[in-house]
Amino acid sequence: MDNTVKKIKKDGLLLKNIPKKEQTLEICKVAISQNPKALKYASRKCIDAKICLNAIQQDGNVFPYIPNKFITKSMCLLAIQTNADLLNYVPKEWKTSEICLFAITKKPWTFSYVPEGIRYEVFNKETPVELLNSIVKYDISWLRYMPFSQNGVDICLAYIKKDLSNSNYIPKEIRKNKEILYYQKAQGKLTVLSKLYNSETRLFMAKTKVVYDRRPFFFDDDRIIDSSYTVIAEFQDFDEFYSFVDEDLYDAELREYKFEGIDLKNYNIEGAVIHHDVLIKQGLFDGKYFDELRKVIECMDFSEFEKNEISLVSEFNYLKPVDEDGYNEFDNSQIPLFYISDIHLCHRLLHKFKEGATREEIRWFIKLLAQKMITSVGTLPNDSYLLIAGDTSSKFEIAKIFYEELLIYFKPQNIVVIHGNHELWDPWDEIENNIQLYRKYFKGLGITFLQNDLLLVNDKHEQIILSEKEILELSNKELRAKAQNCSIVLLGGIGFSGLNSKYNATNMRYGKSFEELVSAEEALRKDISETYRFDNIYRKLLQSIPRNKVIVLTHMQKWDWNSEPHNPNWIYVNGHSHLNYFDISNNMVVYADNQIGYKTETIGLKYFYIDNEYDIFTYLEDGIHEITREQYLSFNKGKLVKISFSREGGQIYMIKKNGNYMFFIYCLYSERSKNKYLYLLNGGKLIKLLRNSLGDLQYYYDTIDIYKENVQQLLKLYTGSQKIISEFVKKLGGSGKIHGCIVDVEKPGNFEQYSYCHLFVNPIDGKVTPYFAYDVKSRIIYKDFKSLIESQKSCKLLKKNYTRLENEQNLSIPMLQYSSNQLEKWENESSLYDEGSYLYKISKIIKSLQYITEKGIIRLWNEDLLNYDFVNHTRDANRIEDMIDDKLILEVTGD
Repeated sequence: MDNTVKKIKKDGLLLKNIPKKEQTLEICKVAISQNPKALKYASRKCIDAKICLNAIQQDGNVFPYIPNKFITKSMCLLAIQTNADLLNYVPKEWKTSEICLFAITKKPWTFSYVPEGIRYEVFNKETPVELLNSIVKYDISWLRYMPFSQNGVDICLAYIKKDLSNSNYIPKEIRKNKEILYYQKAQGKLTVLSKLYNSETRLFMAKTKVVYDRRPFFFDDDRIIDSSYTVIAEFQDFDEFYSFVDEDLYDAELREYKFEGIDLKNYNIEGAVIHHDVLIKQGLFDGKYFDELRKVIECMDFSEFEKNEISLVSEFNYLKPVDEDGYNEFDNSQIPLFYISDIHLCHRLLHKFKEGATREEIRWFIKLLAQKMITSVGTLPNDSYLLIAGDTSSKFEIAKIFYEELLIYFKPQNIVVIHGNHELWDPWDEIENNIQLYRKYFKGLGITFLQNDLLLVNDKHEQIILSEKEILELSNKELRAKAQNCSIVLLGGIGFSGLNSKYNATNMRYGKSFEELVSAEEALRKDISETYRFDNIYRKLLQSIPRNKVIVLTHMQKWDWNSEPHNPNWIYVNGHSHLNYFDISNNMVVYADNQIGYKTETIGLKYFYIDNEYDIFTYLEDGIHEITREQYLSFNKGKLVKISFSREGGQIYMIKKNGNYMFFIYCLYSERSKNKYLYLLNGGKLIKLLRNSLGDLQYYYDTIDIYKENVQQLLKLYTGSQKIISEFVKKLGGSGKIHGCIVDVEKPGNFEQYSYCHLFVNPIDGKVTPYFAYDVKSRIIYKDFKSLIESQKSCKLLKKNYTRLENEQNLSIPMLQYSSNQLEKWENESSLYDEGSYLYKISKIIKSLQYITEKGIIRLWNEDLLNYDFVNHTRDANRIEDMIDDKLILEVTGD
């Protein structure tokens, strides 16, 4: 040992030759004193804080070898004084603004080692401009960390003058700077989007859009993409604000500003929304427009309607279809349809402006109502539809303001509008001319307008509108063919009221075509005639496509134009009566519960969903059918089943019975096969069958019903336990989506399609495996659910709610952990790495069985499920492990 110490006194780096388990405190101390770099080879058990401090005082470059528990602020400073690059090795908790600034001053590029959260704290208005410039010179994107000071503004302005695309990196506070904004405006890169006065802050505001870059689209040089951001410019002085918006106050919302000491005659106020009281004081108010509007409404008698109206409660809280985290915004398995009727914009104007209003105030208020209506439901799901069931406005000019505002929120073609009787008042013209005017107007906007028309939306989102004449001229077979690939089939029109003995054209206003007839009897006859027209179309659809999911959108309730029972497969949406109700039963589905009416203060949207599925074989009779490869692919597409089916040869057979399907292919299994056999199709894969001749198709047809019933019994207990877990995950704020054996945990974000945290429910023993996976080949498995959600940032909300339930000692927390008899292998670990695709193989089998219950498609066949004893055993089982038999794990053979 003495010999070793002697050698080390001469060369401390010889410590690397001594195994760490043989090192002593004395040997390490001697070695490091001789050469501080020996710290790299020292056992942590043989060094202390004093040894580390002495080493770094001799040579700051040994800092990376100092254990974190010994590091102090003074050590960090000593290291950086020696070499600023050592900032990279400073623990996060010691990376203070002071230490970081010290390193950056010596070497600007060390800013890349500064944690994001501290970068905004390093610089302030006292920071030398030379240092700020050196940072940006090294990396232009570091402009975003410039301090909100004159130096910061000057540097940002200098760089955007060199290249305006550098505007992208300017900090948000500096983006508001007037020098920056005026320069961007002078370059033609700034557009004013909206203008207003905020009475709370007492500031004039201009919302602007800054386009900092333009470039061709990657796949299309003729298409230009703008890179831009928005910024709110704020002004205390009206004249400065007026100058900034180029003396254009059109649509500027200035109702709360008093304009004291300002002579508006000296300004261009065309289109500005200014309170009429201000204009009256300055002699600029002309109340003729509002007076004419008031005359139109006040000459009507709505007392009967208002007396019987069942209105929505004040401040009704409309349900939101999309969570705050954006989950379900891009769910394409269902189509969300929002609906509303009887908004009566003119009446709402009179309630709002009792004494008078300018044309601009009216426009502002109508746009505000549209905004409130849309924002009542929060985030709109992707590809939403909006159904408006008439009586939006008695004045065409008012309606136009409303509909043009809706284009901001919905795709034009996804807004579906029908007339109410109020729309027939203006223009005061024959009904055909009135409707033609609206048709032309809506066509110009791209909005879908229906009056005795049928809207068809196919799986490619292509719209076809069939007119009354076209519907009636088509045969039932031709109508079915047009509707077979459609996810939306919608019949729209007023409907009229010829069957209503109390409220009809004799005492209800339908416009010039009715009211200028010589008698009430003639008006009723015309009402009956129009009713018959719509009912005739409705009956034609009942004959041709009774099983399709048809939406019937009318202003009048069904009993006003048709006296037969509702089609239980269809959805009926109507308004007019102001008697809000809905009826969802086995006999009918009616949504008439969002009629805003005259008295309701609240305005918002309600919604329902329809499946984005269709069945191309809906009207095919039960039996055994030969079909083509294209028909097989089209059927799966309509059922939203993704398959890959590349086989060209063979004949495909389909069994259809009581809404259930089986698909077979009779072919050679491979090129080496000598004989053709019958195979069951599981998507694009072939399943070998014990009964595999063409004559066996009748056997499968005869037994398909009992097979489905037994599969349902088989899955009942298993899916029941899955649903308990799914509902628990949903309760915590998670996804809970079930697919096969897997329950998704966290909700995917806006730009993600999948969850990465899952719970695998084993069909053999019912145990749960929590795991995280990016792909099907490997995963990180966790010993329990709590460990999983604690480890993932995406599960932050679930962790919070789970902890709350734990603290409340909630007994409803299910046991979600790895198999209990295997927990001993975990020891102190919370997670383990695992490989193999076995989980997904089992899950795919369960998923194939779930296709039977969810979509009516049988993709796996096991003869044991037809066995009487087996079925009784399944029904009597109390536990999943008693129910599931290994024989159910079938081999799925690929092409």
